[in-house]
Order: sequence, then C-alpha cells, then structure tokens
Amino acid sequence: MTGIALSGVSKHFGAVEVIRDVSLDIEPGELVVFLGPSGSGKTTLLRMIAGLESIDQGTLTIDGVRSENLAPGRRNVAMVFQNYALYPHMTVAENMAFGLRNIRVAPDVIRQRIAEAARI
Repeated sequence: MTGIALSGVSKHFGAVEVIRDVSLDIEPGELVVFLGPSGSGKTTLLRMIAGLESIDQGTLTIDGVRSENLAPGRRNVAMVFQNYALYPHMTVAENMAFGLRNIRVAPDVIRQRIAEAARI
C-alpha cells in the first residue's frame, strides 16, 4: 500500500504555476528528500502534502484515503522545515522528537526513530 500518492498535482499563485503536474508515490517508512534551487516549489509541495497549502489540481492520497480536502490535523503527516531548529531553544533531538511526542509516541520509539534519522 502506498503511504502518500500525488497524481497530477498542480499549484498556481495568481498567473504563476509553481507546481506542474507532479505525480509521486511514497511508500510507508521511505525517506524522501526534495532538492532544488530556491523558488523551485519544494516547500510548496511539502505544504500541500501537510495540508497547509491547497492543491489546485490533481489528487493526494494518504494511506489509501483521498486527502486533498482533509484538514491538516486529520492527515497524520508532519513537515520538516528547511531549518531544523523549529524551536531554537531546544536541541536538535528535542526538535526531532517534538511532533512524535505530540502524537504520544512511546519514548523508546522516539529515541529509536531519532537515532535512525541521525544515522542518515
């Protein structure tokens, strides 16, 4: 089963097309990184997946459920900002653990996931 599927997704800001016909399948547990120059749509794409930005055209499916119209809190996804220090008063590990703590993931699982991500 695909964790996240984008099909024909597009986004415009006024007359400017910032995302054009993106189709992508992300499997559960897969690590995906979007690389590109400033202004290429990386953050906009992440914001659309997270529900922080609307999708103008195409479909978004999360765990088999059409999700382009779901509220962000109902999508069970998180977005990692370009600056790792979302909360500068916290350590890197505390920033990484923040979202997992909010959804009540067990502390031992949080430590394991942080260690796995840090290895990469």
